[in-house]
Amino acid sequence: MTGPAGVLDALRQATGGHAGPAGDGDAVDGVPARFVAAPGSTAEAAAVVRVAAAEGLAVVARGAGTKLGWGTPPRRLDLIVDTRRLDRIVEHAAGDLVVVAQAGVPLAELGERLAGD
Repeated sequence: MTGPAGVLDALRQATGGHAGPAGDGDAVDGVPARFVAAPGSTAEAAAVVRVAAAEGLAVVARGAGTKLGWGTPPRRLDLIVDTRRLDRIVEHAAGDLVVVAQAGVPLAELGERLAGD
């Protein structure tokens, strides 16, 4: 295991610089995180998870952060993976009623974008 600076460097490398120390608002149901990483692609998300696994980090995914108080608080929280940069519709087959969207697409926006099809 590396120290906090090494973990942060690895997360920044994995996300193209979109990682940093957690701030005051980076908590899940009152449990503060140590780091926040915001991948912008599935490849970056996979790299973040590889870093977390190698370092033994406890991870929680966060979208818009509106429901972080629901459920049981995590016992431990090292890394929040912020999914808001994963905001693309990957595939839409309107005739087949199929859509593949990344984790950061808000449901209201997805509905708006699909309404015209």
